[in-house]
Amino acid sequence: MSTATAPTTSTSKVNSRRQIFLGIVQESNHACSSGDYPSAVKLYSRALKIDPNNHVLYSNRSAAYIKLGQFGKALQDAQRARDLNPKWSKVIT
Repeated sequence: MSTATAPTTSTSKVNSRRQIFLGIVQESNHACSSGDYPSAVKLYSRALKIDPNNHVLYSNRSAAYIKLGQFGKALQDAQRARDLNPKWSKVIT
């Protein structure tokens, strides 16, 4: 006798993807706050692959790039954050 499993619904896939995304964001924030900026950049980049229109992630990655002395990349991310949300208070105007 075999047991049937419930079909995976699109809602459960969305929830699972959201949980993965939130985990990555939490890890990236922890890496940044603990001074592990290279890891923070990698994790913010992974999160941006899931949500490429998230201005907060671009702003956070910009801050991590600044800490690494990668000012050109920091400026690009700050500009992208501003483009996505011109009213975001943390971007350069």
